Amino acid sequence: MKRVRVYKEIISDENLRLAIQEVNAGHRRNGNHSLNKKVIEIENNMDEYVEKLRAFIQGLVDGDEHMHPPLKRRRWDRNADSGKGKWRDINEPLLWPDQYVHHAVVQPMIPHIMRSMDRYCIASVPGRGNSYGVKALKKWMKNDVEGTKYCCECDIYHCFEELDPPYVIEALKRVFKDTETLWLCDAIMEYGVLIGAFFSAWFLHLTLQPLDLMIHQKQYGVSHYLRQMDNFTIFGSNKRKLLEDIKKWLAEIGMKIKGNWQIFRVGFTPKVERAHQALPKKKQRHRRPRLPSALGYRFGHGYTILRKHNLFRLKQSLHLYYYRRDRNRVISFKRASGLISRLGQLRKCNHQQVLDRHYQPKTMFALKKVVRKECRRLQALYPPYQAA
Repeated sequence: MKRVRVYKEIISDENLRLAIQEVNAGHRRNGNHSLNKKVIEIENNMDEYVEKLRAFIQGLVDGDEHMHPPLKRRRWDRNADSGKGKWRDINEPLLWPDQYVHHAVVQPMIPHIMRSMDRYCIASVPGRGNSYGVKALKKWMKNDVEGTKYCCECDIYHCFEELDPPYVIEALKRVFKDTETLWLCDAIMEYGVLIGAFFSAWFLHLTLQPLDLMIHQKQYGVSHYLRQMDNFTIFGSNKRKLLEDIKKWLAEIGMKIKGNWQIFRVGFTPKVERAHQALPKKKQRHRRPRLPSALGYRFGHGYTILRKHNLFRLKQSLHLYYYRRDRNRVISFKRASGLISRLGQLRKCNHQQVLDRHYQPKTMFALKKVVRKECRRLQALYPPYQAA
């Protein structure tokens, strides 16, 4: 792979202005809708802060400046672990100058990182979100029954916490050759590869690129492969040897596979089906095929259904909405917008039976009316800020 130099592009006026605009777009207002004074000050003095940002970046390269300790928060992620939920420790970098530095450094790198990225590595990649992965899995399951007979599902244990900056620097050296850029990347990782920082997802994708290439080697017989950040979904014929080699490769960079990995049969051939029918009932239950579960759905050959926890929460939300509506109680904006998102999941799967059993006519219209009313109230109360 041809290595490139990007440091001059990082400290250019165009890149620094773009970084400031990208960060400001999501931080103009605080959680209580009040204007963020620091963002307003930066927008009103753009030229001055561009020079300050350039000077800070050059100070990081020279060793005269250092990143600030991130603010640690703990949040409950109700959709993690197949819908069971878990606590996540999130690191929130300081707004000025840390978040502006992260965007300024990573923005010129993104085209070069994506140049060698696997086509089906998704999450935090523009144009490769949840829908992109769902379409790919549905296409594979429908059009390649033979190549999706077996599935391997696994993910990396404490991925960002276990990823050490020296291994990231080695991965960066494969793409970037100017020492200033490497020193700068080392400086922004002073407190580790932080969960919640802008650069973390891109550096992880770059570090795992050799693993993506290894999985596609012919000796493993992999027909299809999808990676959502640190979650792997692999289809093929010889999964035992592949999983052992994945463990060895991750051990070289100080990481390991979580203990709940799974290798299972997705479907039966006619010959195996006859042998399965001859087994006792208890063994038939234990050896029956299963559906791959990823991205909030379960994928079969020619059909797609919601995960059990997602379906349960959709039914629960619909029941609570109808209960409050029939008693003329107030429907909150949060409840309405959340239920709209849940109903939107049905568009990507087979959903007719769910609608027939649990959905009442004009529900979506009433929910959108609640959301529209609240959005108009907020727009009138807090009009868009116009920089001087």
